[in-house]
Amino acid sequence: MEIRAEVRLDRDAADQDGEELQNRIDEIAAELADGTSVWHERFDRLQAPASDGFDLRRDEGEVSRFQRWAVLKDPGTALADFFADTRIAPTYAVSDDSATDTGATSAPGTVTLSFRAAGDADPSSDELANARRALLEVAHLIVRLQGTVDEVWSYLEEHPQKRRSWIAFLAFADEEALNELETDLSEEEEELWVRLLEDTFAALWPEDAIEGETLAVLDPLRRAFDDFPAQVSVKPDGEVIEAVGFLEAKDAYIVSAGDISWAIANTLEDLVSPNFTDFWAHVDWEGFFRGSQAARVVDAAECDRACQLDEILARPFVVRPAQAPEIAEALEKALTPLGEYRLRWIRDP
Repeated sequence: MEIRAEVRLDRDAADQDGEELQNRIDEIAAELADGTSVWHERFDRLQAPASDGFDLRRDEGEVSRFQRWAVLKDPGTALADFFADTRIAPTYAVSDDSATDTGATSAPGTVTLSFRAAGDADPSSDELANARRALLEVAHLIVRLQGTVDEVWSYLEEHPQKRRSWIAFLAFADEEALNELETDLSEEEEELWVRLLEDTFAALWPEDAIEGETLAVLDPLRRAFDDFPAQVSVKPDGEVIEAVGFLEAKDAYIVSAGDISWAIANTLEDLVSPNFTDFWAHVDWEGFFRGSQAARVVDAAECDRACQLDEILARPFVVRPAQAPEIAEALEKALTPLGEYRLRWIRDP
């Protein structure tokens, strides 16, 4: 098994976001360059890796990215050592036709990777209060998005010939649909379209929309709802048969803990139909507008893009109004950590 960590420092975003974030980036960059970061300490705890390495990249003389990795012979012990300074307790096991602690029987070669809270991981009353204030601000952005989506759905009801191209882009970032839209928008449609895009981006990435520094929005949520030291992604070497608390990405499974964009998209499932935001939350939009192939959606084998679009268009186009306190409560429920994050897969022969 390989453990790999990557740290990226976005100085351009920090320049726009205030002195506190810029100072934090400078501090992290110095630690990475000096070999004194928490990531160095975590890898240094690993005993006798089969191989390891690191890469430190600079942009115009300043640290911009750090990577370190290690290939391990004993994943269970290594993971415990790696996460020893965190509030996360990982376990890694490979079955041999024995029953698991969940009551299921695993085939030989079935891997179970799980993460549980270590010790008393509950947030303090102050941390929870700060997080709830941040969630209420996010909820107000969602209320605004609901109103705009309701206007769009009403407009498309009156102009059904527009529905397919609008939804093709909203649901799949379809470039042909986008080109069609941009060349055939009335002044009224353009105003509505721009407002929809702005409100969607603001709702899904509230740290960019709420007045103040990014840390003021995200830090309270992470302190209250996310015990992981960073985003954790897993690339199984076989077919996944169970995923609890993991989100399926393009070529990996990502732990959902602390993912505010996922929590927002999940909450909108009960508020907006069809819910196009689930797709938006996990698209590399910067890559999309650069033409990156990684940003494109892979069609399901049993249903191509046109088929998927037809299924979405057949759904009811409705918005269920909700007030900010109700939405904030739903967000908190979605973000509340699970007792266990578990991924199981059968290794390829």
